[in-house]
Amino acid sequence: MYPPLTTSSGVEEATNRFLDHLTDDRSLAPNTLSAYRCDLQQFVRYLLPRLTDIRLPVAAVERQTIREFVAELRANGLKRATQARKLTAVRALFHYLRREGVVAVNPAAGIPTPAPKSILPNTIQLQDLEGALSLPPSDDFRGARARAIMEVFYGGGIRLSELVGLNLSMLHENEATVKVGIGRFERIVPLGSLASKAVRHYLLKRTDLVVGLEITQVDAGALFLNTSGKRLHVRTVQRIVNRYLKTVVEANGMSPHVLRHSFARHMLEAGANLSAVKELLGHATLAATKRYTIPDLNRLQNIYANAHPRA
Repeated sequence: MYPPLTTSSGVEEATNRFLDHLTDDRSLAPNTLSAYRCDLQQFVRYLLPRLTDIRLPVAAVERQTIREFVAELRANGLKRATQARKLTAVRALFHYLRREGVVAVNPAAGIPTPAPKSILPNTIQLQDLEGALSLPPSDDFRGARARAIMEVFYGGGIRLSELVGLNLSMLHENEATVKVGIGRFERIVPLGSLASKAVRHYLLKRTDLVVGLEITQVDAGALFLNTSGKRLHVRTVQRIVNRYLKTVVEANGMSPHVLRHSFARHMLEAGANLSAVKELLGHATLAATKRYTIPDLNRLQNIYANAHPRA
């Protein structure tokens, strides 16, 4: 049990206590917790040479200091979304400290959040995407694996980290659905008939590979393996996806997430409900899903004509 924080508690102590609170009490996703830790550690490093009190009490942090921190992030060329994320972490820290009675007010409250530029995620036209999905050969292990990876990305709209973390036990109903995420972030997503077929075919090739390896070499639970029987690495997946995407589009620097983005865009363009797509993607808010929508006047006019009683 930690001793209670006080107004004289140091910056580092208060920050570490907040991070422990996030870990123990809020069950944040690992990537989110890692981002909080990185952002707040950067904030602490910024503060140390700037606080006049040698004891570095967290209660001595002023609003102007936080404004200057954000200004430095901007001067260093960080993207607006990154600036906003770091300010959100600082604001959350002081919200926690105010609730604990360590500070009287939140010095980060009211500081404007840098507005991110409205940039549509990269997507691929359906015709080009179908061309890329058909390219991997299905008669060998590597080709079957590549096709399954790309079909699962696009068929389920899942994240790169979720795909790499897939286990055989996460497949359900004859590979028609897959469970992704952890804890309260778990969700079940459908894969679609073509993705299910690609996964089933890959599983046959996977079995052939595993039979030829020593059992101690194999990550038996992992869905996607390398030829040595180990779970596939993130960078290997990136190379596989880019290899086939660049044959149909300019794919230099393109993330495998383009398949997830395309899944969302194509679903919405086909008339899928925004809330349903949000659930499939595992987004926390509708705002994250809305960025995939592009106003289409013709489509809106058709919807109006069919739905409005006086159209």
